[in-house]
Amino acid sequence: MVGNGIQLDRQSGMPVYHQIITQLTFMIESGDLEAGASLPSARLLADNLGVNRNTVARAYAELRERGLVESRGRGGTAVAETGPDEPGFAARDRARAVLGAAVAECVELGLSTTEIQTLAATLAVRAEENQLKICFVECNADRAGYFADEFEERLGLRVKPLVLGEFEAGDEPADLVLTTFFHLAAVRGLWDRRTTEVVGIVVAPHIQTLVQIASVPQDRTVGIYYTTDDQAAGIRDSLVQSGITNIRVLTDAAEADLADIDLAVVPTEMPDLASRLQGRVEVIEFGNVLDDASLRMVTEVVADMRAAKQQARTV
Repeated sequence: MVGNGIQLDRQSGMPVYHQIITQLTFMIESGDLEAGASLPSARLLADNLGVNRNTVARAYAELRERGLVESRGRGGTAVAETGPDEPGFAARDRARAVLGAAVAECVELGLSTTEIQTLAATLAVRAEENQLKICFVECNADRAGYFADEFEERLGLRVKPLVLGEFEAGDEPADLVLTTFFHLAAVRGLWDRRTTEVVGIVVAPHIQTLVQIASVPQDRTVGIYYTTDDQAAGIRDSLVQSGITNIRVLTDAAEADLADIDLAVVPTEMPDLASRLQGRVEVIEFGNVLDDASLRMVTEVVADMRAAKQQARTV
């Protein structure tokens, strides 16, 4: 039974719901819980563990967001199909190998299961507290994910994508929040500025996009698709600077919308739309890149915040 495989340590400092998530994730990814296996109801598991039903429900919700479990309506919750392509799978697989060796050594030293669990949980909480928490906020999930990934690669730190209107700032504690200048005022109003630094960054059209747009004859009619208002403004500005004034905003790929359109500009995060338009109208994919000056500034801010955390630990 799942409940029998979960061991809670209420002295560790790690929230109970997080312990449930961590242990169920391990059971799923190690194969102890196979794809399609039914999980006990939130009420049943809560009774078995001696916790509030909402605690288990919160853990299940988080596991659904990670794609590890799925809801089957009246059929309850079941383990979803997962594999090496799942986000974070490789990192957790490596972590299991690292922890497996450490745990084996702790057992040889004579530590009990409870002592090892408490020690690991305490060290994990401490490490998490020392880790900078960074978010990237946008009003579109694709763009939020794209730029969060870009910053992760440049900074070497996890950057969580968040979509405006789809989260509560109180549930997303952060040391540093990044967003575009278009949304800076709105985002600044969400977090406590005494504990969270909010920084606006500049995104600019990719040079290849600008070269393509500059080569478009000025007498052509250009239709633009976009995912955010600031993106639409960026596309329109680039076209106007190239001398193109016949611009129409498009909302659909229907033939009626494409009537009299010579060229369609499509954001790179809308590849399905670009595919549907191919062969019907000339397409330019509008790609944005992070501004170099913004990248340098964020890198410096992160370095300063890391130094401050390091100094706070030594005081």
